[in-house]
Amino acid sequence: MPVEAPSRHDQDLGFVQRVLSGEAAAAAELRNRYQGKLVGVLRARGANQTEAEDLVADLWTDCFGARTNRPTLLTKYQGRCALESWLLTVATNRLVDLKRRQSFRVDVAPSPDSPEDFFDRRPHPEKATSEKPLQNLLREAIQRAFAKQDEDAVLMLKLVHLHQLSQREISRMWGWHESKVSRTLDATRQSVAKIILLELKKVDPWLELRWDDFVELCATSPNVF
Repeated sequence: MPVEAPSRHDQDLGFVQRVLSGEAAAAAELRNRYQGKLVGVLRARGANQTEAEDLVADLWTDCFGARTNRPTLLTKYQGRCALESWLLTVATNRLVDLKRRQSFRVDVAPSPDSPEDFFDRRPHPEKATSEKPLQNLLREAIQRAFAKQDEDAVLMLKLVHLHQLSQREISRMWGWHESKVSRTLDATRQSVAKIILLELKKVDPWLELRWDDFVELCATSPNVF
């Protein structure tokens, strides 16, 4: 009986286990395989060159060396999606976190009468990156988009995509011609996609995402729906 070939995700998981075991060749391959992709995608999604390179450098640091009281980042990879998609989602999450912290950072000139010296005024360490900003951003955009749709159209989408009903079954339930159901579903999908991308821009104007990017991020972000 032929042995079933492992899926791409199983292969990725095995590769990560080699890195975690301390295999130098696997660690080098990880960086060589994804360094350019990560920097390029971060640039396309709104980071400047320095931000992209710094974020990826920090990501590799967390992959290969654990911070205080924290395991290495790669231990969180469970093989549920492609390693590349997972790394891109982690990097994008960190980009969102970085940009938001930058937007709240205010430089205040010290008073000439202030008793503080240079060392008292030095920047404090950045807070650890949160794992939530991207997940919350995606979820809230989805909720706003669906809130603006017709209730029947949303129910149809759920029946088709979550419960695997066919358009023929939907047409019988609503008493519609199948072509009307198809048009309704297509129009709703287009409306949802358009509103989601607009909502993302409204919250984070710097963020550049295509619809395919959004779908990939949702697929690799837990508890978005």
